[in-house]
Amino acid sequence: MYPILSIFGISFGTYGICCVLGGIFAILLALRNAKQSQLARFSMLEACVWALFGGLLGAKLLYLLVSCSDIYHMFQDYGVTWDTISSILEGGFVFYGGLLAGLASLAIYAHKQQQPLQRYLTCIAPAVPLAHAFGRIGCFFAGCCYGIPFDPPIGICLTSAISDAPKDVSLFPVQLLESGLNFILALILQICFQKLQKKEYVISFYLLAYAVIRMVTEQFRYDAERGIWLGLSTSEWISIGIFLCGLFLLFLQKYKSSAKSVKE
Repeated sequence: MYPILSIFGISFGTYGICCVLGGIFAILLALRNAKQSQLARFSMLEACVWALFGGLLGAKLLYLLVSCSDIYHMFQDYGVTWDTISSILEGGFVFYGGLLAGLASLAIYAHKQQQPLQRYLTCIAPAVPLAHAFGRIGCFFAGCCYGIPFDPPIGICLTSAISDAPKDVSLFPVQLLESGLNFILALILQICFQKLQKKEYVISFYLLAYAVIRMVTEQFRYDAERGIWLGLSTSEWISIGIFLCGLFLLFLQKYKSSAKSVKE
């Protein structure tokens, strides 16, 4: 475990480094796809920046929301001080909050540019799981989003983690599992983007596939900062909604394609 890396005598959080690398590679992929879709690269770069900042804000807000009980107890125990607020703000992020807020930010940008949102989404869709995969590697090094107790050699002790993960128990590396699945998903979506004539299908494919991935990986999660309601975590409930949205979008796309074929 290397939660902190020292480069030329300067310390950097490994989680932050992984997120930056993921963001860079994701933007490069989106720019590449924009060229294939005959979309101006600068416009795509601006769209990525909008989605990135909106996503970061949304991921933090959802983290604060699902952690509101813990935050309340922190204020009760330590008072409303700058140290307490700083500790809360230094906490983690929730991916789904970033996904939803990033989508909203992208929709605002597309509206400002008077461009169909779908044009940007088809280019960005393969880049989302790519960035997410790097982020989950960062989670592993930081020791957050940790898995259930699991025997070695698969189970790993997060002895140097900076999170509140148990230090004396071998845990399933669910972060690496989700990272690997996201890398595979990014590759599949990119192949679909390049091969499919109807490139907009990659959007619904992503929603359907990631919802399933998240429902599976949630079964291996052990961290408490997920929010539980009626036996399901916040992310599981959102996954169900995302899956239904993906199905609706897929049927809508197929209906439009069929209607267009009939007219022709």
